Amino acid sequence: MDTKAIEELIAIMDKAELTALRVDDGETKIELERSHGPLPSSALPLMADRVSALLAGKTESHEAAALEDVDKDSLLVRSPMVGMFYLSPSPDEDPFVKVGQEVLSGQTMAIVEAMKMMNEITAPTPGVVVEVLAANGTQVEYDQPLFRIATAEAR
Repeated sequence: MDTKAIEELIAIMDKAELTALRVDDGETKIELERSHGPLPSSALPLMADRVSALLAGKTESHEAAALEDVDKDSLLVRSPMVGMFYLSPSPDEDPFVKVGQEVLSGQTMAIVEAMKMMNEITAPTPGVVVEVLAANGTQVEYDQPLFRIATAEAR
């Protein structure tokens, strides 16, 4: 998808006064979301260029994009989407995980609510939660670090 096509998507969002737009052509997925007023038209080319640059570097797998080696003994679990971050299933329940807790691969660590859908954030590998990097009930961005996990090799 080129810059011109992305600019057209952003213009469609503005014209229809949409706050979110999702496009999936089988090879490329684009999700655009905003929670504030319309963007000035001068921002459209800049945003389209940034999205194009991100798409050009899409050679990494989704799982690899969600993780980054902080050092050789730990890794970051990142948000796969923009949304509201919740540490527990409901306000009156205990959090899914706490600092110092051991987690298994695939274990639910948190929820990111996006477009009224609750998306589980799971542990990519066994380890120990070293740090919670996002506050409960706050807006998180795509690729924002949420947790730091000490991997099994570090223990």
